[in-house]
Amino acid sequence: VEGERGGAGSGGGGVMKNSVTPYKGGKKHQGGGAEEKLPPHAYKTADEAYRAMMRGLENSILMNQKGSSMSRGNIKKKASNIDTVPTNQSILVSGESGAGKTVTTKIVLNYFAMLSKKIADDEFLQRSSSKHKHGDGLSKRFSPRANALYSPSSFDDEEEQVCIEQQVLQSNPILEAFGNARTLRNDNSSRFGKFIDIQFTSKGKLSGAKIETYLLEKVRLIHPSVGERNYHIFYQFLAGASGQEYSMYDLEGMTVDDFHLLNQTGTFDRRDGVFDGEMHADMLDAMVTIGFTAETIQALMRLMMAILHCGNIQFTATHESNTRGMSDACAMEKTHSSVAAARLLGVTFEDLSDALTYRAIKAGNEVVHSPLDKVQSEKACEALMKATYGAAFDFIVNKINESISNEQVPHDSCGASIGVLDIFGFESFETNNFEQICINYTNEALQQQFNKYVFKLEQDEYEREGILWKFISFPDNQDVLDLIDRKHTGILALLDEQCIVPRSTDEKFTRYLYAKCDKDTRFSATSAQRVDYKFSIEHYAGPVEYSTDNWLEKNKDQLPASSANLLKETDFDLVAHIRQYIRSEGKEGRGSVATKSVGAQFSTQLTQLRSRIDTTVPHYIRCLKPNDELVPDSFDPRRIVDQLRCGGVLEAVRVSRAGYPTRYPHEVFKARYYILGDPNDKSIASPIKKWGRASLSEEDSQVKKLVSKIAFDIWEADHEAMLMALEEEGELARSRIRSPDAKYINGHMNLVSVSSVKTPPEQRRAKALLKKRRESTSTALYAKSTSEIARPQTAAEFLSLDFSSRCAIAGLQLGKTKVFLRREAFDQIEHLRAQKFGKSAIEIQRVFRGVQARRYCRLLREQMIWAACAIQRAYRNHLH
Repeated sequence: VEGERGGAGSGGGGVMKNSVTPYKGGKKHQGGGAEEKLPPHAYKTADEAYRAMMRGLENSILMNQKGSSMSRGNIKKKASNIDTVPTNQSILVSGESGAGKTVTTKIVLNYFAMLSKKIADDEFLQRSSSKHKHGDGLSKRFSPRANALYSPSSFDDEEEQVCIEQQVLQSNPILEAFGNARTLRNDNSSRFGKFIDIQFTSKGKLSGAKIETYLLEKVRLIHPSVGERNYHIFYQFLAGASGQEYSMYDLEGMTVDDFHLLNQTGTFDRRDGVFDGEMHADMLDAMVTIGFTAETIQALMRLMMAILHCGNIQFTATHESNTRGMSDACAMEKTHSSVAAARLLGVTFEDLSDALTYRAIKAGNEVVHSPLDKVQSEKACEALMKATYGAAFDFIVNKINESISNEQVPHDSCGASIGVLDIFGFESFETNNFEQICINYTNEALQQQFNKYVFKLEQDEYEREGILWKFISFPDNQDVLDLIDRKHTGILALLDEQCIVPRSTDEKFTRYLYAKCDKDTRFSATSAQRVDYKFSIEHYAGPVEYSTDNWLEKNKDQLPASSANLLKETDFDLVAHIRQYIRSEGKEGRGSVATKSVGAQFSTQLTQLRSRIDTTVPHYIRCLKPNDELVPDSFDPRRIVDQLRCGGVLEAVRVSRAGYPTRYPHEVFKARYYILGDPNDKSIASPIKKWGRASLSEEDSQVKKLVSKIAFDIWEADHEAMLMALEEEGELARSRIRSPDAKYINGHMNLVSVSSVKTPPEQRRAKALLKKRRESTSTALYAKSTSEIARPQTAAEFLSLDFSSRCAIAGLQLGKTKVFLRREAFDQIEHLRAQKFGKSAIEIQRVFRGVQARRYCRLLREQMIWAACAIQRAYRNHLH
């Protein structure tokens, strides 16, 4: 399902797709040619984003050529204030968990890689053909074995290009292994958000990419919910590791059921038919393709197994005497897993035990070691596991970016980019915690960006351009964002404040939150909720209840100083590399104002992401779940309607039906479509030759003439298509034997159904319709919608209408600085433009081939005369 919607960008951009997940395999879609329209699918969204980017690059070249021609003519002209046509695109994939966002993102990336490889192959074949004509074949440069082993696009400068395409695609298995897990709603749920910025050259070839990640759900590592799994990497390694690896990492005789991090939920397999051993092999192949060395891969697996063993560490409660008397303490039990964890981390068992059972506080020049009780030691161990896993994930993302960014290739200043955002969907569970409010905060921000782009900016631009437009109300969720991220009084700001207050607790924070936010209309906390330290927020998708358990700890997300010092003393090289990604406590044993909390850091990332999207033409893919059971061939209409309503799709459809999704500044429109102007009108010429000689008023007149001519061409093409369709229907009707209730009975006309006698109501309706067709004034045009204007039946009737009416019928509007087009009109104009260029190319080829043929004929005639003379000379010599 697709819905058009406006966009202040280059032509054809900004279409919204609604993708329903089938929960089963299906036929693959194949793209068509330049004029073939694809059915609504993620492939089509990727194709439209790519083509919109290429059109933007083409328009930029045209405008640069215009500027060059003006500078060569030394024409002094006041620079017109033209909005820059956005060339960069973005595809925003959103939806609930289990709706298919990850699969959709992979489809988009595969499509871009396929297009890039096709362009590289075509360029190579053209270059090979050119060199073959000059007598330089492949055999002079490559051995037959090399020619057989490598594809065309792997030669010369294309070798790096193909490598980049493969690496961009192969980043998916790695990120999924370390960042995805099975949840109640999805067997391959991304527990982090990512934005993939894909760079292209001016020719449309993929030149590099960069991945940014957001908010990895580290709490899942410690406490996965019942019926869910931990991260895939643990199950994949245990299923695919060799016997030697089991011995290296102290795993002999152990299974997934022997690890506390994996056996809490009682769920060990996947429902989607994917086998962990096979996925582990795919991940290893992807790591090799990306450029991970064997040592790095082995080190990462060692660290993952160290974390698994850390999950099995147990503590025994004890008591310890100090200056204040007896205090609670604990000791780390010396078990198989605790010894293995210390060895794999590269530290001694005693150092690991001290780091987890004592807290180091630096007071002046002295370091004071304070014992931890059993609960505190368990928390310290959990913090160590989360910190190392999160740092390893950041290390992996950084290594992938180093491989796919392709910084060694010179940057193409004329290139562009397409960003693909795969972000967490709106979440509402029985128990919602700090992770859920961050995720829902993200969706609120993206929903506001969607509303702003689709509704507010769209309608504001119509008003600025002088296009009469009936304002459509849209939901505004700014008050929800203010409640969460407002400075000093927002939920995240209050949480940061409590994080730096000594001896603050979750209960104190919650009471402080009630006092500050109780008057907000989006915030609520009943008496029952206050007892359990909970509250609710009225989101755009509905109310969500949050629990404040462990919010302070999760927002700090800091490794205790003792554990941080432990990692400094390790002889494990990988840990030394990932320490830069670990947040640790300050010297006083707690965080400081200068240390950014998780909430503040995430809010900054989100602001940067929104600013980035605002500079592109966004394309939206709303992924929908047909049912909550994740079963195929089951469609729940209520669930679909709820998701459409929550995603703002219904309001977007209202705007798109009356909107103009494609618009061009006057000069860009003229530069792109001058070829469709009246050939007898010499004022509309190629911008490369004569653009810049006309005044502003003359240019406006030229654009108006061009729009008028294009409007007539669109109406003429539609009218001819309609006549052909009616003729085909007539032929079909005459060849068909009608049923008794149709216009024909056994081939004879049914006089009852085709009788020309009309009742008085029918006569009044006919007169009203005829009167409506004759009313074509501009007042009626702007007072009524375009669909109410009667379509002219002849060219003379169309030309008799005023300019505004002709444009409205054709699907165009001429604003003060831009030309606005409906989707159908844009497709028609692009088709006409392609036809015109095609005919021009054929004409150029005809003339050129004619010149070549005549030259060849003259050469052949000269050779024939020379041959005849030579034969005659030889024969005469023979006679004499």
